[in-house]
Order: sequence, then structure tokens, then C-alpha cells
Amino acid sequence: MSQAYVYEEGGKACAEEGQVMLDGPDGIAVSMTPEAAEDTARELLRAASEARHQISSHNRDL
Repeated sequence: MSQAYVYEEGGKACAEEGQVMLDGPDGIAVSMTPEAAEDTARELLRAASEARHQISSHNRDL
């Protein structure tokens, strides 16, 4: 997957009126149900772990 820009700054989350609001860099904003936010959190943690493993594997191959 090619990306035009990779953000190094994380987003900020808050709860408001039973929804989870996620504010990210460059004005990215998402509103989710609590269930969707929990699913997203799990997926982000899984993907972050996989990405760290990829970086580690790449560095060992150098």
C-alpha cells in the first residue's frame, strides 16, 4: 500500500453523547459507536504490532 504521507502524530479520542470522537492530524475527524471504536482500537494495536515486526525483520536483513 503506497501512501502520500505517513503521520507521526497520533490522534486524540474523547467520548461525547454516547459516541467516540477521534480527531487526527490535518483535521481528520471520525465519529464512531463505542463498539466500532473498540473494534478499531483492536485493529490498530494488531496492525501496529505487525508493522513493528516488519520493521524489525527489515532491519535484520540489512
